[in-house]
Amino acid sequence: MTVYKAGDVIPRVEAPVVELRTGAERPIEPPAVCPGCAGEIDRSQERWRCAQPADCGRIAAILYAAGRDQLDIDGLGEKYVRALVEAGHVRDVADLFTLDEARLAQAAGSEKRAAKLVEQIGAAKGRPLSRVFCALGIVGTGRGMSRRIARHFGTMEAVRAADAAAMTGVELVGDTKAAAIVAQVAELGPVIDKLAAAGVNLTEPQAVPAAAGDGDGAGAGAGAGPGPLAGQTVVVTGRMAGALAAYDTRDKVRELIERAGGKSASGISGRTTLLVAGEKAGGKVAKAEEAGIEIVGEEAFAERIAAFLTV
Repeated sequence: MTVYKAGDVIPRVEAPVVELRTGAERPIEPPAVCPGCAGEIDRSQERWRCAQPADCGRIAAILYAAGRDQLDIDGLGEKYVRALVEAGHVRDVADLFTLDEARLAQAAGSEKRAAKLVEQIGAAKGRPLSRVFCALGIVGTGRGMSRRIARHFGTMEAVRAADAAAMTGVELVGDTKAAAIVAQVAELGPVIDKLAAAGVNLTEPQAVPAAAGDGDGAGAGAGAGPGPLAGQTVVVTGRMAGALAAYDTRDKVRELIERAGGKSASGISGRTTLLVAGEKAGGKVAKAEEAGIEIVGEEAFAERIAAFLTV
């Protein structure tokens, strides 16, 4: 078969090479049931999925929600999540915020570890909407799309009020994806209600909420004001320190830049307008100097976007 990179990233099978067949080939039988839970398969889209993903992949879903780029609950690993799920204490991401120290100690086997987890879960309540929305695990939305949705609507209330037409106002969301996202948000209504009841933050910093049902694209992404990085494509290199020390993953840095109105890039190009150079910045500094690109240190950059620093 021939394979190509779809979008220069994802390998995709294009066609068979019929002339190389020997006659010993066997047809590939698609699964009749979900390999994970033996339940029904959702065949409505090109990529088949389990029809009951919440039940089939509950442990994986909770681990994803607690991950570093979502709720960032440090120390909540697979062993503890499995124990909490099997004990019936956790069925969805919102249940994490109802756990007390006794239940966590039972799962972790340590009161000291449980106390640390309580602190981590408490801190997770203050994460921005983009990360909470991402933690919901809605199919078709990852970290980048969750940030765009959160910036566009500003609040979870506005997201829930949006119909498919309003959802298409979000950058890179077409009709099909919009309908799927709206349907999943509605389905997750009880989980979102539990998050709100637990005191989890459901707003995006520096975002201007879109009007409910507003499908003209004038939500937070377009109406939040230009931001200090408006019109800029920013590359960050080296280790961040000081006020930026908490932005220790590429996704956190990307989220910060986008929240401040800019675009994040990984390499120097003709579109790059600003290079932020931290410790051990490497060869990108020389490339930026050669191209005449503005270069600032992490302290100067932190001052420039001070109003947007909210890890």
